[in-house]
Amino acid sequence: MKYDPLTDYLSRRKEQSLVIGIPELEAVLGSSLPKSAYQYRAWWANGGHIQADSWLNAGWRVDWVDFSRRTVRFIRTGAPCKSAENQGENSVLTVCGYLFRFVQELQPERDDSGNIKTFFPQRDYTGDKPLHAFGDGAFCRFSVRAGNIPGVYLWVLDGHILYIGETMNFQRRFNVGYGNIEPINCYIGGQTTNCKMNKLVLSLAQQEKYVKLYFHETKEHKRVELELLGKVQTPYNVKDN
Repeated sequence: MKYDPLTDYLSRRKEQSLVIGIPELEAVLGSSLPKSAYQYRAWWANGGHIQADSWLNAGWRVDWVDFSRRTVRFIRTGAPCKSAENQGENSVLTVCGYLFRFVQELQPERDDSGNIKTFFPQRDYTGDKPLHAFGDGAFCRFSVRAGNIPGVYLWVLDGHILYIGETMNFQRRFNVGYGNIEPINCYIGGQTTNCKMNKLVLSLAQQEKYVKLYFHETKEHKRVELELLGKVQTPYNVKDN
């Protein structure tokens, strides 16, 4: 059948996810795809069409299609939701078919003696709201060296995913949000998650433990985060407000 070469090709691949150009798929098939494959997402639906059988039978499904770049992303069906591939000093995590690259450890600022600097931003608040559950006590400051890019991030400790989040601006989310607590965010109505996760970084660092930060760049960050939260249980993805 026309699409059997695609089944054979995908069956031989070892990755958990694969981005491939539509023209490359035509080369695999040895024939041209219809114009609808370049124009309509329905052509790439996972089921209901003979072409879908070619990747589903190989154990893959279509994750997304980028018509402007003429590329398709396949991910394995039933892929394990977490695996690690060693690449040099640090690892790359594959979570439910999505590749997350190591960014850095979250390290609080320290003084010249090596002691962790602590801050009490709630003391600078001049309003009359009460503190929320995570607003009292000491906080730390930390930052990441990253781009102003959209995507999904993971907080990982000892190989376990602690938290999954999404953002339009990766660097700002950490440097202005988690890593530098605003006074108002310590009080009811503020960003409790920022406070909770900042305190986690501080508490772990005081035990000489450090969260590893991983990132998957994607413009579909909200969808990917929602998908992962439906498959991966984490201890800190809890609604606080």
